[in-house]
Amino acid sequence: MLQIQERPTDVTPGNDVVTALDPLIALFNSAGPEPFMLELKARLTGLREAAGDEWFGDVMREVRQHEAIRIARSCPIASHASARPRGYPGDAGLLDLLYLHPANRPVYADDIARRVSAVCQGARVARSVRYRRMLLADAIDRAAIATPQASILSLACGHLREVEWSNALATGGVGRLVAADQDELSLAAIRQDYCPTIPAIEPVACSVRDVLRGGGEKLGRFDLVYSAGLYDYLPKAVAEALTTRLFTMLNPGGRLLIGNFGAGLDETAFMEAVMDWPLIWRSPEAIADFGAQIDPGLIAQTHVFADPTGTCWYLDITRR
Repeated sequence: MLQIQERPTDVTPGNDVVTALDPLIALFNSAGPEPFMLELKARLTGLREAAGDEWFGDVMREVRQHEAIRIARSCPIASHASARPRGYPGDAGLLDLLYLHPANRPVYADDIARRVSAVCQGARVARSVRYRRMLLADAIDRAAIATPQASILSLACGHLREVEWSNALATGGVGRLVAADQDELSLAAIRQDYCPTIPAIEPVACSVRDVLRGGGEKLGRFDLVYSAGLYDYLPKAVAEALTTRLFTMLNPGGRLLIGNFGAGLDETAFMEAVMDWPLIWRSPEAIADFGAQIDPGLIAQTHVFADPTGTCWYLDITRR
């Protein structure tokens, strides 16, 4: 059980982090984890807005030393994210925790950790990640209906958990699904979990740099190309160049589907400070601009839409 000690009352006046976060310890002790977590998120958002460019420097370092962050990191999701066991944020193991997937079920140290985790799982970002599986599975199934034995590419595929929800893959309606990722642990999980029963899946070691340098051409042409967890980390120039390259890999009538979390979310500061999971948060207009370098004459239709949580936005482009 976490033992929470309140700070002495003679804290230094004028310290924004102390002023913002110290009262949360009393809130935790009196009201419990749920009100504490919701208020922590709100106060971190306020600190981020007030700090501006200084947020990722001294302010962030002080925030992470606070007792409130230790409480929040009792959540297995937050502790996994901040530990970065694969050396980078947002790895496939973390997504499995958000999915409540059997491959990585959360283990709670105590009831407080379980309750803190419940608040994390209920956040809009977490719900958006879970919705993404259904959206991608639906895209796979729609591609298979439009083009029997469709050829599909998932770039930065992670553990490819969406395939568990695809009817087309379960019934042999997909010709090939190239699962491309630079993380060998993710590819190994795909080989173990899916390749024995879904022969259409082809795990391939491939990075963004490989695709941009023309290596993606070796993968072939596709009726659907999607990448839902990659663009949140890509600078604008790279995102535009990659989108153009992926579009050239589409067959006529093929679909390109790209996801990116939206700007202005109330989970942003929490993810950055508690989870050490920084993303490039973008507006719908910025996401639409990923396709700015594509020849408009080759585009049949394009639109940007939000998921039901209003958290993640998707660029959806169809080639003529």
